[in-house]
Amino acid sequence: MFATISADIVASTSLSVNETIGLKQRIESLFGLLKVSYPDFEGRQIKGDYIECVMQSVSNVFRIAFIIKSCIKSFSTAKNEKTKNFHTYGIRMAIGIGDMRIVDTEQGIWDGEAIYLSGRALEEMSSLNKGTMSVQTSNKQLSAPLQTIALLADAILNDMTVRQSEVVYYKLLGFKEADIAKKLGISQASVNNASTATKWYCIEEAIKYFEQVNFEEYE
Repeated sequence: MFATISADIVASTSLSVNETIGLKQRIESLFGLLKVSYPDFEGRQIKGDYIECVMQSVSNVFRIAFIIKSCIKSFSTAKNEKTKNFHTYGIRMAIGIGDMRIVDTEQGIWDGEAIYLSGRALEEMSSLNKGTMSVQTSNKQLSAPLQTIALLADAILNDMTVRQSEVVYYKLLGFKEADIAKKLGISQASVNNASTATKWYCIEEAIKYFEQVNFEEYE
């Protein structure tokens, strides 16, 4: 069983050329970091604003999706009416869980149920105000609770500021608050305040729930 992520940057055309290049480099750097932390992870950017990821450790996909979202939302750009949706949502993401027939990154071929599920789910996410995260599996009984948790966690992430997104990003990577404070050049109290404001404990519980699901039971 595999987990995939299909995603696209929200309002990517509102970014300047330099911002677009900077964001692309940021995502490439993140994928390199994730590959070190999660050796079975593979990520790629397609056509500039479209992202696909695949991994065999299904339990990690929720945390990885949140890492990607908080990383993109912490990317600082000029704030104006055109970039409003980018700053609010950052990225739309659909998670697919199922079998994969081919995962050949060298040849650029990913084919199977999981990538079809995430791709179709992303296409169906037409309205931003109805959520920017979806979870789909081949088992409808399993999909329903995971989708509910994803939507609730996504609503929290969408409310985060750039600074709050930075703090959550590093917490998702496993950094302690003292280390985050040093990295961002702020006080530990500010890090703690950002964690409280973003309802970090809710994000943490959502990830824990996802990580404890025995997906093999639903195959």
